[in-house]
Amino acid sequence: MINTEGMVAETAAKIYTDLCGREVPHKAEAGEYPQALWNALTENGLPLAWVSEANGGFGAELDEVFGAIWASAQAASPVPFAETLVANWMLDRAGLAPADGSASFAISGRTPSADIPFGMHADKIVLFDETHQEISLFDNRLAVRSPEAALSPDGMTQFIFSGHVAEQSAKTDLSRRAVEAMILTVRAVQMAAAMETALNLSIDYVSQREQFGRPLSKFQAIQHQLAVAASECAAATMAATQAASAIIRHSDDPEQAWHEAVIAKVQIGHSVEAVTVPFHQVHGAMGYTQEYDLHHHTRRLWAWRDALGNEHHWSKMLGAELALTSPDQIWKGVTTGDWTGGHRVAS
Repeated sequence: MINTEGMVAETAAKIYTDLCGREVPHKAEAGEYPQALWNALTENGLPLAWVSEANGGFGAELDEVFGAIWASAQAASPVPFAETLVANWMLDRAGLAPADGSASFAISGRTPSADIPFGMHADKIVLFDETHQEISLFDNRLAVRSPEAALSPDGMTQFIFSGHVAEQSAKTDLSRRAVEAMILTVRAVQMAAAMETALNLSIDYVSQREQFGRPLSKFQAIQHQLAVAASECAAATMAATQAASAIIRHSDDPEQAWHEAVIAKVQIGHSVEAVTVPFHQVHGAMGYTQEYDLHHHTRRLWAWRDALGNEHHWSKMLGAELALTSPDQIWKGVTTGDWTGGHRVAS
């Protein structure tokens, strides 16, 4: 299980409980940004949790911060908390000062542009440039921002990096795989938390809603649907926990956690459809209404599933790599988490 105890995780959980009630995501999607929520997070220093003390943060334990990310996803947080954590972690690994304000992240690709989660709200964009092995910080407020179509209520914009001058940049010891491992693990934790919340919403609904004089939860078909969904949620939580544990073990070299992060991405990606379909079905028409809370979690699940490549993309990469790896090495990786010595396929 993800560690939800400790100062960082418990502080985040309290802030989200106090300032991110069910009305907040609804208002945010209608255009009312929850500035009070973001202010509370920053006043407590939480976006700097993964920044070293030498660089102005407080170098919190990785597992505590994953607990804070879990709390944010459970609350359907409409602020870029996890994104800022990752962005500041990238900056810190390059010896750069953390972002002044909220931030999001991108990885360089074949084109000088990227779809940025929370792109309409993030103040800064942190880019990992694989070609030059650099981390760069851009001021997103100076960019021309146009919303992109996105399943997530958090929205997305496209940022064109060519023509924009970075505020600061530096070489980094991070590889592309290391950055991918961190981002995929954070998304896995968020997705597992969102699944659990949606499951609890569904269980509460069928326990209270009656049909033909008895609760929906008494119908065998409903029980079967939710039992399958619950097993998928348990698998998602375990996959996210394994990925987070790998990042914690390999905090000095996150690239070593890449396989667990990819496995979590694949497992949870496959689980998304398996859980969101029955969640909406057992709610009936209520599950498809804008006013009800369920879509804030399921739409994020659909968006996060595709972020940085869906489960089919990562399955092909992982499969191609393992096909070139000896069976002994595969067994060693599965049983011990030590994947060193295997063949690597470029992302």
